[in-house]
Amino acid sequence: MKTLILFLCVAVLCATFVASEDKKKNCVDPPKSGLCMAYMPSWNYDAKTGKCNEFVYGGCQGNGNRYSSEQECMDNCKGK
Repeated sequence: MKTLILFLCVAVLCATFVASEDKKKNCVDPPKSGLCMAYMPSWNYDAKTGKCNEFVYGGCQGNGNRYSSEQECMDNCKGK
């Protein structure tokens, strides 16, 4: 039983680390509006300036560097 609990704890820690690394990677992706024609105001992080910029997301084929607000963008990417 102790082995199972230890294994689960290690698995959760590994999953948390991997998810954190994916978020950091998303912050360096360029903005990608996608090919669809929706008009969804979104935010992306610009690693060169350290700021979040507004852009229009078309609704499909975007990437992970897309946030619904400037605050969400900064919370996920600032200092990473």
